[in-house]
Formats: sequence, C-alpha cells, structure tokens
Amino acid sequence: MVFFDGGMGTMLQKYGLSNSECPDYLNISHPEIVQRIHKEYEAAGCQFITTNTFGSSPLKLEDYNLQDKVEEIAKAAVKNAREAGNSRVKIAGDMGPTGRFLSPLGDLSFDEACENYYRLAKALANAGADFLIIETIIDIQEMKAALIAAKAASNLPVICQMTYAEDGRTITGAPPKAAAILLDSMGADIIGANCSLGPDKLFDVAKEMIEATNKPIIIQPNAGMPVLKNGETLFPLSAEDFAKETAKFADIGVSYLGGCCGTTPEHLHALIKELENKPSVTPPKVKPFTALTCRTGVVYVGDDYAPVKIGERINPTGRKTLREDIQKGSFVSIKKEGLAEVAAGADILDVNMGVPGVDQAAAMETAISQLSMLCPVPFSIDSTDPVVIERALKVYPGRPLINSVNAAE
Repeated sequence: MVFFDGGMGTMLQKYGLSNSECPDYLNISHPEIVQRIHKEYEAAGCQFITTNTFGSSPLKLEDYNLQDKVEEIAKAAVKNAREAGNSRVKIAGDMGPTGRFLSPLGDLSFDEACENYYRLAKALANAGADFLIIETIIDIQEMKAALIAAKAASNLPVICQMTYAEDGRTITGAPPKAAAILLDSMGADIIGANCSLGPDKLFDVAKEMIEATNKPIIIQPNAGMPVLKNGETLFPLSAEDFAKETAKFADIGVSYLGGCCGTTPEHLHALIKELENKPSVTPPKVKPFTALTCRTGVVYVGDDYAPVKIGERINPTGRKTLREDIQKGSFVSIKKEGLAEVAAGADILDVNMGVPGVDQAAAMETAISQLSMLCPVPFSIDSTDPVVIERALKVYPGRPLINSVNAAE
C-alpha cells in the first residue's frame, strides 16, 4: 500500500488562509505555511506529497488575475514540497478542474482546455515533479483533455481521479467503469476517485473500477459528507473513524490511499497505522476485452458477448433529404434518426457526414456534439478523413468505434 497526503485546503484554513486569498499563491507569499503542511503529512508517514497547485492552471488563476504566474507558482510549489519532504517522498504535481464545462455542455472548447492543462503540466514537470495528478474532475471530456495535455507535456506518470455523486456517477453521468476503460485506453498510469463523498460511499466506485482495468487504483475520500454548522463547513469523520472506513479499500486491492477535503495529517497517520501490519491484496486480473464507451455507459464487443447492433441510418449516401439537411446546416433530422435508432434497439450509432461540398469536419463536430447530448450509446465515427475523425474525437465523451479508415497515407 502506498499513501498519499490529505486535504490542503483544510490545512490552509487552519493556518489562517482568508476566503479572498488565492491558496496557490501562498507558495510564493507564504512558503513557510505550505512547507509546514507538507512536513506534517510527511511526518505522518505519507509517501506522496501533492503540490499546492490545485487551482494553478491559467483558467483558474484568472479568478485572481494571476494567470501570468502559472510557471512561477508551479516552480515554488514543487520547491516547497521537495524541501519539506525527504528523499523517500515522491512529489505529485496537482492539476484541478477548470471550473467550466467543455462543449457541448458549456462554452469551453476542447483545444482551450488542452492548452490550459498543458501549460500547468509543463510547468510542474519542468519544476521537477515526479508524477502528475489530475483530480476532482466531474466531466469525462475535461479529464480527456487534461490527460492528453499531461501526456503531451512530459513523460511523467499521470494519475487520473474522477469525482462521484451519491448515485455512483459523476455529475455529468459517467459511471466508474466507463471512466476506467476510457482512461486506461488513453494511457493513464493510475486511475481512481477522490473528494466526492465519505469512504463508505466510494467503496462501490472502487470495486467497479477494479473490475474494469488492471491499472493501479487510487482512492482519496473526504472525511465524510460535509455539514454546515454555525456558518462553518465541518467534516464529521474523526481520524480513527476515517482510518477504519478507508482501510477497507485495501481488502479489495486498492493500491494507493490518501485523503481529500476535511482530512488532516492526523487522519492519514491513523490510516497508515491501521494498515501497517496488514498484507496487501492483489485483485484478480481483468481478462482482455474490447469495449466502447459513451458518457453514460459501456458496450462490450467480442465472442463472449451478445452481438452488437449498429444503427446505420445517419448516413447521407443515397438519402436525398438527409443530404440536403446537412448542406443547409440543419441537424433536426439527424437527431430524430439517432433517437429512433436507439429506441429500436441500436447498441451503437454510426455517424457519417460525407456530403460533397460541405465542411465535413465541422458537420461531424456538430452532429457528434448534439447526438451525444441525446443518445446514451457509443458512436461509430464514420469517415476516411483523419481531420474529420480528429474533430469528432475532441467532442465525443468516450471511446468510440472508428469506421471506414483505410490504408491510404
């Protein structure tokens, strides 16, 4: 078992951070406070220290008019963590959410999200982080953008942690299995969940991920569900209760444990003591499989599964009305076809925008964006043009089938 540290915001508030201050800028303005917190986690026995850079991407720093300080903050944050730890401690460069939804759920483009995360990932890698950790992400599209950016920025291992609601899905609907399959296929090195809920509520999330991937699993729960008392947010789990609940993850083969909101060095020390004499559990190996995912589900393909039905009606070949609608920029008939095919039992929707004389990449992007909001099945992106396929992949919230690719250069 490997142990990460716990909450940073909780500790910064303990040491006097005001609501108007940028927590990340304390790396520069008050490094002694940040280092003190890191040292307390190291003394508790944590083997990974997470940098105080959760909100250090350009889009988040804009809230404080500090977007030009990304590199300076990242460098100071890694330095603080390095000086506070000892030679056995690894430094995880932290990257949190943008606070905005990606298109089509919001107004942030995939490319803008990638650029945002790339800059912070590059800064953390250049500053000397050992790992990159992308955490507290509620939308699988944002995690896709962040992971692509992190992989492009450096060769460091990347940890991906989604955040789940009480129904076991992210706020935008992704179940743990779909997230694990997608992130594994995209090259995440460690996969898991953080924040969200108390440890008891994340247990089923962890089990579902373990059944979907052979990558190591990381879980960092809150110290219970927050409660508001006299205008103050409190987390109910004591260090001892947190340790007893979180230690149960070791029984199912979770490899990395830590804490999130409300947890302190005392919580982590209690967890480490709880598990110090407990043998590690290796989960059963997941047999190789082929799976496609959408935002809200998974479809398995292969001899061990039922035949998969692909709806092929969103294709303008030989369909004059559909072709004319695409030429006019109207996608009403396409959405109706998609919904009708799903209602008729299609497991996958094939989407083809092959109309001569139109911008097929733009048409495909619009079609995928609009259909993904309506149709809860994976898609087959149908084109021979790599530009069209790439545009579609940027807005598709999952792992699709790619159709009609040929061997032409």
